[in-house]
Amino acid sequence: MNHFHYSSELGEIALPNQQKLTEISEKNEQPIIILDSCVCLDIITLIKHKKSARVDKIKIFNLIEYIQKNNIEAIPIFALIELCYDKSTFEIQEDKLWDIKNKIDFALKYPIKRLKKLNFDYNQNFIPSKNPKLLVTSIAPLASNLNLYYAGLLKIREISNNGLKNELAEKNIQKFIQWMINLDLFLGLEYSLALAIFGGDSKLRSMIKLGSTPEKVIKSLWGSAWDLFHARISCNAPELNKIFQKSTYPIFATRDYALYKLMAPHVENNIRYNSSKLTLRTKNEYPKHYSSEFINELNKTILQTSVDRIDKPIIYNHSKINSIIRELEAGLI
Repeated sequence: MNHFHYSSELGEIALPNQQKLTEISEKNEQPIIILDSCVCLDIITLIKHKKSARVDKIKIFNLIEYIQKNNIEAIPIFALIELCYDKSTFEIQEDKLWDIKNKIDFALKYPIKRLKKLNFDYNQNFIPSKNPKLLVTSIAPLASNLNLYYAGLLKIREISNNGLKNELAEKNIQKFIQWMINLDLFLGLEYSLALAIFGGDSKLRSMIKLGSTPEKVIKSLWGSAWDLFHARISCNAPELNKIFQKSTYPIFATRDYALYKLMAPHVENNIRYNSSKLTLRTKNEYPKHYSSEFINELNKTILQTSVDRIDKPIIYNHSKINSIIRELEAGLI
């Protein structure tokens, strides 16, 4: 069946069948589907343009049918935050947010048989209700995280500009690891991305926009930083449990293939301690540019680095990160 890409804390997954849903329920967990911004935009486009919408309608219909059939909660909250803030002030644009959310809610609740036939008129069929007051009106609290992920992407791109030949792969990934160590942090998804790009995986290069103008790079990498934020929060059950005040089984839905492949490797276990998480994977297929001996030593280094700092709280040096960003942006070519 034609579907979007789905991931959980254990990597790539299929939407749970009835047996799996029963198992989740028996654990007193509630399955929730976190919608990526690209999925939300596809749904909105379908509602606005119907037959002329240039989106994969089958994927949208299949997702909505699954949600309605199994009474699953679909949540666009993080996508709404990304899509509805003023980039100069970080203030959330309430009117835009509620307009998008209303269209998504309409699509998710409208009878799927009629939706498939495009037998609807949003302006007539949608019954508006009073929108509640937003408890959060700015994304400023997220700026530290986003800046950190953005800085990591800029650094990967800077190293990539020095060359991505086979013989440079091991030196490149060591440079990125040392950069993280110097900042006294470890960025797991960015490390996985760097390992893949430096190792010869061309499919993930789209996330760092090699060959683009500085203006396009900045815009695109900021979008990729949001993607990495979505990926982290949308599969983090303990954090989501706090946000939604219930025990959840989160599933992240995206049509972004690069982001999906970054999250896809099978995870054997997640070890959490305070704000840190150590992910254990045993079925990795490493990029072709690395020798098996190098990978073995690299894994030992990463494991030791992770263990050494797992009990250390993440402390953001805002001025240092901002300075790094300015320097890396100035060096864009």
